[in-house]
Amino acid sequence: MDAQEAYQKLYNYTSQRVAIQPADWELMKQYYHLRKVSKKDFFLKEGSTNFNQGFVVDGTLRVYYTDTKGNEHVLYFAFADWWVGDLSAFHFDDAATLNVQALEESYILEISKEDLEYLFDQIPALERLFRVMAQRTLAVLQKRFLMTVSAHAEERYQELLHRHPGIEQIVAQHQIASYLGILPESLSRMKKKLYVSSPNKK
Repeated sequence: MDAQEAYQKLYNYTSQRVAIQPADWELMKQYYHLRKVSKKDFFLKEGSTNFNQGFVVDGTLRVYYTDTKGNEHVLYFAFADWWVGDLSAFHFDDAATLNVQALEESYILEISKEDLEYLFDQIPALERLFRVMAQRTLAVLQKRFLMTVSAHAEERYQELLHRHPGIEQIVAQHQIASYLGILPESLSRMKKKLYVSSPNKK
C-alpha cells in the first residue's frame, strides 16, 4: 500500500465525521506517517514510553494485556478505520499497559502525542474528531463489559461474528476464546453445538 492510498482512507474517515478544510488536510498529512506492521509484529508493546497512536488503514490487529500470571487477555480486535494504541497512557504520558499485535500484514498511519497536540491547536475540527472517537471507544468498552457480565459466551460469540463476518479466517481460535473469556476447548464445544443446531448445516 502506498502513502497516497493510505492518506485517502484517513481523509475519507475524517471528512465523514467533521468538516476538514483543504489547508488543514495538507497540514495533517505532514504529521501522520505510514507504517507497515508485519504479521505477528507489534505496533505497541507493554511498558513502552513515548509511543504513537495509530489509525488502521488496512489489516487486523489484536489489543491485549498480560496479567501477573503471564496470561493474555484480548480486549478487542482492530480492523480498518479503527484507532489503536493505549489511549489512557498516550494522553497521560504513562508507560503502555497494552500490547497491539498484527494478526496479518497491516498498515497504520501513526502520530506522536506532541504532533497530535500541535494539530489540535491548529485544527479545532480534529480535536472534535478525537473527542467523538474517545466517546465511541468508551461506549464500545462499556458494551463489552456489560456483555461480559450479563451475556452467555455463546451470545457474545455470535455477536462478534455478526459484527465481523470472516473474523475466524484471520484470528486464531485461542485468541477469540481469550476475547470471550473462555478456554479454547470450550469454544470448540460451543462451535460444534452451534453447528449441530444450525438449520443451514449440510
